[in-house]
Amino acid sequence: MTLRRQLTPAALAVVLLGAGACTADEDGNKEDPPPATAVGSACDALLGDAGMAWLKDRTGGESRPEAGDDLKKARSLFHRQVENWGPDESGARTFLRADLCRTTGGAGRFEVRYGPSYFPFDEPFDKASDVSPAQTVTEVNSDVRLVHGEDADGATRYRVYVRCKIAGTPAQQESEVPIEGLMTDTLTGDTDARVHLTHLLHSAKVVADAFECVNKPVVPGEPPASPT
Repeated sequence: MTLRRQLTPAALAVVLLGAGACTADEDGNKEDPPPATAVGSACDALLGDAGMAWLKDRTGGESRPEAGDDLKKARSLFHRQVENWGPDESGARTFLRADLCRTTGGAGRFEVRYGPSYFPFDEPFDKASDVSPAQTVTEVNSDVRLVHGEDADGATRYRVYVRCKIAGTPAQQESEVPIEGLMTDTLTGDTDARVHLTHLLHSAKVVADAFECVNKPVVPGEPPASPT
C-alpha cells in the first residue's frame, strides 16, 4: 500500500499545498524556531554561493533571513521518521519537515523545507487529481525527480524527490518514503523554473549527503533539460 492511498482527499490537499511543514524537537514534538544565532548558515549550505548571490540580487539585499533548523536536526528528524515507518501500516501519516532556509521581505517569502515524502517516488504528479492540477515532472535519473507547477491555491511550488535508503529500514523505504524537498518562492519575482530547480537540486545534493543515504543517490548540479 502506498502512502498516497492512505491519505484522505483533505489530507492530500494539505500535503500538496505544503501546509504540513513544521519543526520538531528530538522527541518529535513541535517547537518554536531557535533563536537567531548563526542565521543564514543552513541557507548558505543549501544554496551555495551561486544560490545566495541569486537570492540577494533578486531581493536587492532587502530580505530578512530567519533562523530555522540545521542539517543535523533535519537528518535526525528524517531518520527517526523513516525508521518508524513500516510498509504494512495503515492510516494517514503526518510527517514533519525541517525548515532549513527561510527569508522574508515585504509580503513575500522564500523557504526550503526537507523531510520524508508523503508520496512514493513514482507518484504520477503529471496527472491531475481531485486536489491538485497536473504538475510538470522532470526525470533527472533513477534516483531523482523534479516536480513543479501551480498548486490548487494558485501558488507555484518546486519539489525534488530523492531515493534515500536509510540503514536498517525495510527494502521498500527508499521508494515508498523518499526525501522530499519543497521550495516556495513568493519573494524574488523570478518566474524561471530552471533557475529554481537548479538551486533546489544543489540543496538536494547537500541534504542527501548529510542524510547518509546508503544507496548513494547521484544528484547532478543542473536539471537535464529546461523545464517549461
